[in-house]
Parts: sequence; structure tokens; C-alpha cells
Amino acid sequence: MTERIVACTPSKEKTYDPEYYKVVFFSWAPIWVSFLQELKNDKRFDLVWIVTMPDAPSGRWMEVRENIIKIEAKKIFNKISTKDEFFQTPSSLRLDSKKYGKEAQKFQQWLIDKDPDFLVVIAYWKIIPQYILDIPKIAPINVHGSLLPKYRGASPLQSVFLNNEKKTGITIMKMDANMDTGNMIDILKFDIDFDRNVKDLIDKILVKWPKFLNNTLRNFGKRQLWEVKQNENKATYCNKIEKEDWEINIEKDSLESIYNKYRAYYLWPKIYFFVWNNNKTKRVIIEHMKLDKKIFETEKKNKLFKGNELNKAILEIQIKPEWKKIMDRESFKRGYLK
Repeated sequence: MTERIVACTPSKEKTYDPEYYKVVFFSWAPIWVSFLQELKNDKRFDLVWIVTMPDAPSGRWMEVRENIIKIEAKKIFNKISTKDEFFQTPSSLRLDSKKYGKEAQKFQQWLIDKDPDFLVVIAYWKIIPQYILDIPKIAPINVHGSLLPKYRGASPLQSVFLNNEKKTGITIMKMDANMDTGNMIDILKFDIDFDRNVKDLIDKILVKWPKFLNNTLRNFGKRQLWEVKQNENKATYCNKIEKEDWEINIEKDSLESIYNKYRAYYLWPKIYFFVWNNNKTKRVIIEHMKLDKKIFETEKKNKLFKGNELNKAILEIQIKPEWKKIMDRESFKRGYLK
């Protein structure tokens, strides 16, 4: 491996300026694989370790399986063995854990031995204690999917649609011990169009954000970017997506509220409502909606249905009743809105 170097300033004061930066990557969610790939391909970085969640039961038969980060990382790095120490899946990071304390201590020493410049944390789903945040030479870095300090918490990508935001973006920050409160390093903003949903947002993430992260890490390491404190007076929070969030009430909810939820939960878990049909209550999933923006402005306070007719703003809709195939508006009207 190429020898790393240290540069000197004109004043002869030594400044840490390596040829490449050593990175340990923490993540669990599938959409962040593209960040992993970009770090691997960028010669400015040496991706020395991947930390993800432990293998867990999943699927119909609850078989123990590796998560997607571990599966994709093996492909990227041509790693075959599940016991390869290139991957770490600690059950707990707490040194005081009665059950996993020794495992956490071993993990701490492993991390110290790797001597990383950066920790890069994206949707890891575990609280990272201060002893870990203190290990990297330069900084522990978090990538957050909102324009902080708005939408701190677990569901920023969905929350911008639920609240009908017109702009969103990514914030790269230096982590502290609290949730999404660390100093901001760089922000990338962009508009949210009326006809876009969370899938479109994720697609944009996969294209633009990984390179943005890499450039931010490099510029911050070279002291070309500086930390800025978040404005606590403007902080807002978002929660984990709960089961009750998926349901809409077609007799009470406005089209605006329904459309915001549709955009937010388009990929998962999708929104649904209940109808009375053939003396039974049946769940109906909305698979697809397309609205006329101009008509929407006059109809958004009205309901999804008026009698057996759809709201005038709806140009297209695909609906999937329980145990049935996806159907269009006319088929649904004939079968369920008599």
C-alpha cells in the first residue's frame, strides 16, 4: 500500500494532510450501498472496515440472513467468507452491556487498531457512544437526508413529503453524542417537484450524493471547509414510521393529506384505506396516483371520493383491493363504489 505523507505549512508547522484518508463505514440501509461503492472507487480514500448490523432472521421461514450492506460489500470487495474481519457486526456498542460488554471492548480495540481518519455513519440504527466518536483522527461524520436543523431523526426522507416541503437536500455533519445535533460541514440543496415522490428522491440521492460526500470529506480533511453550529431555535424532529401512519381515511382526510402520504410512503409501506364490500371490510392499497397540479390547488381540501366519483384533480389512479389484482379507477368504481 502507498505510504501516506504529512505536509508542512510555510511556518513549518506540521499539518495532517495524508495522500489518502482511512475510512470506516457504518450503515445498515440498502440505499446507502452507492456511498460504499463511491468510497471504494475513489483513490483519495482507503475503506478499511465496514460496520453493519448482525445477521438476523428474515423472510417467510425466518432464516438467518446477512443484511444488504454486507451482501453488496462482499461483491464490491470480492470478499467471500462470512467470517472475514473486514466486516464487523457488533451486537452492542455499549461497554457496560452485561451480555455484550466483552464484544464491545473487542470492537473498540479493533477500531483503535484500524486508526481511521473518518468514521462515515449513514442510517446505522444504533446509538454510537462517545468512546467511538473520539477514535477517528479527523472526525466522525454523519450523512443526514434533510436540511438540518429541520427533520432530525429517523424519517427525514419521508417527512419532507408529509409536510409538503418545496426544497430538501443532504447535510453532512460532524457527529456528537446526541441525535443529529452535530456541527454542519456542508449542505446540498435541491427542489422537490409536485409530481415527485420518495423514490424519485432516493434516485437523486444515488446519483448526486455519494460524490458530494467524498468531496466534502476531502475538503474538510484539508481544512477547506469548517464546522457551523446548528440553529437550535429552528430544529424540528421526525419519528420512526409506525404501522398506523400508513392508513388514510377517505371519509375525513383531504386529498392534500392523502397525496402527501402517498408521496412519502410510495416505496414502503404504501398507503391504504378500508371499504365495505360484500358485507366485509376490505383493505385497499393505493399503488399509483397522478394529479393535475392546477386542479389540485382548487380541489386539495376536498375528499378523495365524492359519492362514487373520484376527485377531479386525479388524472390516474391504480388501486389494489385485498387479495385482488391492481385495477384502474373505472374497475374499482364498478366493483367497490356501487
